Amino acid sequence: MRNYYPLTAAQKMHHNWIMDYGTQQVSGVSVVASVQAELDFGLLKKCIQMEMERSDCTRVRFTKPDKDGNVKQYIEKQDPRDIELKDLSGMESLAKADELMQQWAYETFDGDNIPMCEFTMLKLPEGYNGFFLHMDHRLIDSCGLVVMIGDLFQLYTHYKYGTACPQELVDFETVLKKDLAKAGNEKRFAKDKKFWDDQLDELGEPLYSDIQGPSVLEEARKRHGDPKLRASDIEMNELFVAVKDYHLEPYATQNLMDFCMNHQLSMTNLLLLGIRTYLSKVNNGQEDITIQNFISRRSTHDEWTSGGSRTIMFPCRTVISPETDFLSAAYEIQNMQNRIYMHSNYDPALIVDEMRKRYHTPEHTSYESCYLTYQPMPVKVENEMLGTVRQHAKWFANGAATKKMYLTVSHTEDGGMNFSYHYQTAHLEEHDMELLYYYMMRILFKGIAEPDMSIGEIMEQV
Repeated sequence: MRNYYPLTAAQKMHHNWIMDYGTQQVSGVSVVASVQAELDFGLLKKCIQMEMERSDCTRVRFTKPDKDGNVKQYIEKQDPRDIELKDLSGMESLAKADELMQQWAYETFDGDNIPMCEFTMLKLPEGYNGFFLHMDHRLIDSCGLVVMIGDLFQLYTHYKYGTACPQELVDFETVLKKDLAKAGNEKRFAKDKKFWDDQLDELGEPLYSDIQGPSVLEEARKRHGDPKLRASDIEMNELFVAVKDYHLEPYATQNLMDFCMNHQLSMTNLLLLGIRTYLSKVNNGQEDITIQNFISRRSTHDEWTSGGSRTIMFPCRTVISPETDFLSAAYEIQNMQNRIYMHSNYDPALIVDEMRKRYHTPEHTSYESCYLTYQPMPVKVENEMLGTVRQHAKWFANGAATKKMYLTVSHTEDGGMNFSYHYQTAHLEEHDMELLYYYMMRILFKGIAEPDMSIGEIMEQV
């Protein structure tokens, strides 16, 4: 007998994007994981099938919406599908194979009560072998995917080389029930709502800031006939995104990490400071800046190993004067993020609803142009048998986005960091990403070199 459950707040966030924009491209996650070594694909297939048994989230299905538009989820007991092997080893380069897999990532899972997860085994150029994994974002987030990939390779080396068998993963359904129980706690809900309402009571209506400067908001004001409008339009028609990646060298990455360690800061908050300072710089010194930041709510062993989509997006709003020194500004952001994390069981859609009710903003408008995800865990095979060989892992864009600019920062195998800018081509060009990355780096490295320098001085000097 199947058990049916409502969606969690994190799942609703991704589901609403699908419903609002009519494409599941806005809610997919795709990755290739491979090693430069021969693999036994017969064994790899068995390990993938075992992983789909171990990771219940891979077998989640979604029902057809009911008359009120509500969707339920349930878990199939088995997934008997075969795992296909595709031979791309004859392609001229690994980069060309990546281009092909990027096209696969654009494909969507269309339908109700169907599988939302697909594995494909791969032979790749340059002697790499592994698999491509494509999943609906309502099933899993990037951190959960990293854990799953590591578990799969541990299974492979256990059966191939006799290494230790990985521990059992925590049951997805068990953690799901706990999450839904927390969400249904009326006292907790009231406290969370009060926190977000207090933010608006204290600071008033947010103010939009765009990476292209104040002209974007001015155009929205003219379009809506409201010279005092503080929100700008969300692109609803042309959702295609391009991707531009920049690699930060290991020594430079280490400088940022050392600064965070020495001052007890998180990398997320340092990155948020870099983005908000750039937004302030290009918007005539605007002090009130909001950035949407994704939080992966995995603080316990059960949450880390149960899969599922636990990443949820909240607005990080700070009002920082130009006289504030760099380090103090970083702590202001960190204090805000710490408070947000305490209330991260709240449904972010309710925050948007509250602001629309208070400020009567036009439909399909937003106060944010920038979104950030920091992934502290690289897709890396941590295994005594395969961990010493070269590896190739790459995340792929899902082809469409409701977000104007979405930055994902992750660590690379060489100890550096990758800054992956996903941007809507309807409004932005690669040059906009070049400017953003260039000034972000200048701001961050100027700030960590002279943390007592004011934000205003940094904006003038960079």
